[in-house]
Amino acid sequence: MLERTEMEMFLTLAEELHFGRTAERLYCSTGRVSQIIKQMERRVGAPLFERTSRHVELTSVGRRLREDLLPLYEGIRGAMERAEAAGRGITGTLTVGFMGTQSARVLSAAREVFELRNPDCTVRVVETHLHHHTAQLRDGTADLLLITLPVSEPDLTVGAVITRGSRYMALAADHRLTGHDVVSFEDLAGETFVAMAGSVPTYWTDFHLPRTTPGGRPIGRYGEPCATYAEALALVAAGRAIVPGDRQLLSLYGRPDIHFVLVSDMPQVEQGLVWRTRDDADQRVRAFADVVLEIAPALSLPAPTLVPRSTEDTVTPA
Repeated sequence: MLERTEMEMFLTLAEELHFGRTAERLYCSTGRVSQIIKQMERRVGAPLFERTSRHVELTSVGRRLREDLLPLYEGIRGAMERAEAAGRGITGTLTVGFMGTQSARVLSAAREVFELRNPDCTVRVVETHLHHHTAQLRDGTADLLLITLPVSEPDLTVGAVITRGSRYMALAADHRLTGHDVVSFEDLAGETFVAMAGSVPTYWTDFHLPRTTPGGRPIGRYGEPCATYAEALALVAAGRAIVPGDRQLLSLYGRPDIHFVLVSDMPQVEQGLVWRTRDDADQRVRAFADVVLEIAPALSLPAPTLVPRSTEDTVTPA
């Protein structure tokens, strides 16, 4: 009867066809690999590999053994992974919320990887809006959120920054700044920002919609609060206010009555994972956060065409 170590050693060598690389993958010596393979060959009564100083290749017996062993080994490994996941408490349903299309892309991709690794746990992806802020964590309709920072709440944990990018401003098509692709923070003096719904904390609103420029010149706030970006952009198109955001604005809301301009010296827009502090020990939350951080760099958006490459946004682990 083959032990799991022998199966793993044989199948890895059958894949790599190189004793050194096999030893590296399995964190052992090449001598140990050679010893195990020779033991298996004595047991089988025939060579499993043809080897020279330059070449390693499966024999016909080795190829047949690989075909027979591979599904068995995958089944054993899958069973162990499922048992380990259950032992870690990675079961049930995890609900994660996103704000914006880029966050949706990241969470949807993370769901595929997470569920593949943890088949006993299902991930549900839901949308959140500006006016929700972190409410879905408190009412239990989400376990994790990937939302626009900052979040500073005593009962919530903020994980790594997942996306980080330049700040853009949405303007009416006939706005005084629409002839520019790039402006400065100071150029916004005298403008009127949209106002956020009362459910959005003051510290968040003041960070994204400051009341003064760096030089101390005032920036107004519109009287009627907005709950969603669609509402905010309706005010922008009507020339009543301006609204900031990241470069998702360019791809999501391209329309003839709105112009987008890069604000070169305002703080970047960051999105991060947030969860209830009482769930810090929940292995599902931690495991999903690790997957998001792992895959996010590969999902960065292409650079926008209206600004130089140097302003390109990135998806960057903190």
